[in-house]
Amino acid sequence: MPKVEWFRRTTWTDRDRDDFNARLKRSRGIGNKAQYLRIQAGHLADAGLHAAAIELLDWLLTEFPVRIEQAVAHLQKAGALAGLGQIEPAIHEFRAALQAERDFPSVRTQAWLAFALFAVENELTGSYDEVSDVLKEFRDEAGLSLPVIEYGYSAVQAIIADFRGDRMSAREFAKRALAEASKVRSGLRYHPELGLVGPRSKPMEKKLRMIAGS
Repeated sequence: MPKVEWFRRTTWTDRDRDDFNARLKRSRGIGNKAQYLRIQAGHLADAGLHAAAIELLDWLLTEFPVRIEQAVAHLQKAGALAGLGQIEPAIHEFRAALQAERDFPSVRTQAWLAFALFAVENELTGSYDEVSDVLKEFRDEAGLSLPVIEYGYSAVQAIIADFRGDRMSAREFAKRALAEASKVRSGLRYHPELGLVGPRSKPMEKKLRMIAGS
């Protein structure tokens, strides 16, 4: 069984932390240190260790503020905070990720879509106008038109349109989202399964089907 790299741990015991800190201290360059912190935080968050992930991301953001890592670090922190049910702090980090992209456009993430989905999944209706503005600002810069991106975008638009009473637009967006979710090929010649829609939120799926009238 291959040995796990020191910055890809999925446990965070005192021994794990001490060993990671020692190795990080020996690593060269703040860019490398920032990357190691971000990668390790991602693995911990995936393992459900959100508090530990936030600790490392805060370390990155305060001690190694490399511009190329800022947007992703804030986005990861938003996800970890969301995992802990901390709604307002998560929104703050989504906004920070988006601002980091505005300040350094060379780095693009999917913070725009993650923020939008977070808002509708948590029924943050007071943020819907802000979400709409973010979609307009970042949608054309999203890169590849993959089913998972088109699904998320259409699902958000459907739910916001339905909330605003625009039934026709809501229905069309909901149908589009469901169509994207049903795709079994991405349209990419060499990576036909890349970007397909995976497991979906049952409440969102139910709402989309209700809006679509199916």
